[in-house]
Amino acid sequence: MKWLRRIGLVVLVLALAASAFYWFLPASVAVPFVARRARGLVLDDLSGTLWQGRAGRVATREGLDLGTVTWTLGRDVILGRTHLDIHLDGRSGRFDGHMEQTQSDIVQWSGVDFRLDAAALSGPGLPRELIPVGVVEGKIPQAELQGNWPLLLDADVNWRAAAVKTPEGHVPLGGIVFKAHSAAGVLHATLADNGDGSLAVDARLAASPLGWRLDGALVPRLRDTALTHLIARFGPVRPDGSVSLARKAGLAPAVSP
Repeated sequence: MKWLRRIGLVVLVLALAASAFYWFLPASVAVPFVARRARGLVLDDLSGTLWQGRAGRVATREGLDLGTVTWTLGRDVILGRTHLDIHLDGRSGRFDGHMEQTQSDIVQWSGVDFRLDAAALSGPGLPRELIPVGVVEGKIPQAELQGNWPLLLDADVNWRAAAVKTPEGHVPLGGIVFKAHSAAGVLHATLADNGDGSLAVDARLAASPLGWRLDGALVPRLRDTALTHLIARFGPVRPDGSVSLARKAGLAPAVSP
């Protein structure tokens, strides 16, 4: 029966080797596979382990350098539970947050605090010819997402020295504040300017998985071709130069007063 003992010993050695490899899994091996889920981001110069590692360079697919990122990931991810602390720091700003996922379709974020260059937040939904300028600061004490929909959310975001570069010129917007709260799957949000820019912004949003409603207006404080062309992207320009934001779809909840 020596051959059985030998097979058992080989199996034991392989199991121990696999356990050791899992425990000390290098970031350079595992992170490229994980990063595929972070669409739009590229991670280079990897060091450390999957559980406590560092990427010396994080960039968008468009080539915008976001800086370096360090993370701590719980090893119980193999059991289907994710506990992740992440810190991003670079010329484009910083991001800190804690993420947990104990159910397959629910993700929880807490302690999110960020300060990013507005250009770093531009995505495929924004036309290439429009370049946001300024700094976006925000805090999200809690957020619970199910299928990317916020079941619970508290968010306070400030776009400081906001402006947009357009083909017609530079449009200064001053400061813009976005506040959002979601409970029981119903989202309410407001968007308003601080009165220092060329555009008065006043918008209120209510949304649920069944529909959404947007109410408000964009009102220019001065006559400017670049500004007019910019707000015309959001609807017909009225005789007074303003644009109505009244929109709705589906079974929309009421907009908060």
